[in-house]
Amino acid sequence: MKSWDPFRDLVSIQDRMNKLFEALLTGPVPLDEQTALGQWQPPVEVIELPDRIEIRCDLAGMRRDQIDLNWDGTALTLSGERQRPDLAGDWTWHRVERSWGRFRRRFELPEGFAGDRATDRLESGVLTVVVPRDAGAVRLEAEASVSVDH
Repeated sequence: MKSWDPFRDLVSIQDRMNKLFEALLTGPVPLDEQTALGQWQPPVEVIELPDRIEIRCDLAGMRRDQIDLNWDGTALTLSGERQRPDLAGDWTWHRVERSWGRFRRRFELPEGFAGDRATDRLESGVLTVVVPRDAGAVRLEAEASVSVDH
């Protein structure tokens, strides 16, 4: 289990604030921070089962070829880009609750899971990534945690 580092979180917040102010000064007033930065974070669930970890990610309106899944030896990275709707004609936004643009989520897995053998499926707007437990790994009864970087 990784220990919490408040300074890393502080640096991350500072970086996000810098990007937000840069976006504010160089363009129109954004509807929200994520859209202004061209970034958003799709909601996820991370579930550990006896033989695997499942990562479920809401990606409504996306095709599988718009989503990248990479394993670097310690973490799975899920990234992609949802395109902004191309609206023709005369229109006005009345409410914007959906996000678009680039996204990136990184999931550090506990030891004993084979990220290089992860499989995935996109069904009804939900991407499910299944990471099997290594054949020789023993599940500990103590709580395991999965670290999620935003």
